Amino acid sequence: MKFDKTDLQLLYLLDADGRASLTDLARTLHCSRETVNYRMKRLEREGVLLGYVGKLGFDRLALTNFIVYLKLANPGEEGYRGLVGRLAGKPYITWLASLGGSFDMALEITASGVNEFEERFSDMLGDFSEDILSYSVSVRSFQETYGKKYLWPERSAQRIKRRKDIGAPPRPVDGLDRRIITAIAKDARVSIIDASMFLKEAPTTVSLRLKRLETDRIIEGYTTFSSIKQLGYTRFKALIKVRNFSKEAERGMNDFCRTHPNIYYFAKNIGSWNFEIEVDVPSPMEYQRLLMDFRGRFGANIQDIESLTIFEEHKFCYWPYEK
Repeated sequence: MKFDKTDLQLLYLLDADGRASLTDLARTLHCSRETVNYRMKRLEREGVLLGYVGKLGFDRLALTNFIVYLKLANPGEEGYRGLVGRLAGKPYITWLASLGGSFDMALEITASGVNEFEERFSDMLGDFSEDILSYSVSVRSFQETYGKKYLWPERSAQRIKRRKDIGAPPRPVDGLDRRIITAIAKDARVSIIDASMFLKEAPTTVSLRLKRLETDRIIEGYTTFSSIKQLGYTRFKALIKVRNFSKEAERGMNDFCRTHPNIYYFAKNIGSWNFEIEVDVPSPMEYQRLLMDFRGRFGANIQDIESLTIFEEHKFCYWPYEK
């Protein structure tokens, strides 16, 4: 399937705001609501748009992401698919991907602290002990998603900015807050009416609570779960070890990633690697050129870079609970 400029711009807008109304999307794209709706349904049907995701403020919810890299015990294609399905069924696994390189799979476990992580990690190892040869675990201390800037470069250049709310204190959430977050986590485009029916609450109550969750940065925004391989792109993950590092060098690295059109994600870890970046490119050569540029700028601070290919993402959400 071929995608035109309007398709790519629509994907960019939905990536930036997965709950954007058809009216707002149509106004920005200079077309009708019916055209936008048709294109969205077609992108969903073709497997480009896989879902709509609520982005949560982990600091505000006192949640931490733990990234786990797995080396598997040669499961074969059928066994691998079965393993993916079983892992994806674990609510606490909030991201799951197939890799090429020194690891076969990566997943994120989101937990309220080390004790909850240890309980969930032990549960996973117990269920999949025969499938896992080895693993590596790191703790996310910071992460930032920049969006798919390459889909609409002219517009994305106007939106690049540094986050100013890092390290915000936790804010307690009650039972209704959690239920709303659960509903949004399943489908970020769910209407207020449908959400109120699911939650058995008045629409005005759900609307006001949702706005408060957004204002308090419990819900930081909305995005999409999409398949970039359908667009002719491949995602690479670079695992970076540093030396002679400083806050100034970190800011420089973060600014480079934030403004580069093909860098989608930046994370700071405590573990085997200090930083991770994810890059969407149309060819391995483009990725190699990006790494050469990166090393040229930050070579004095880089000890090693290990590259992984992300073949397929199987799960992407933020909320690790079923309710």
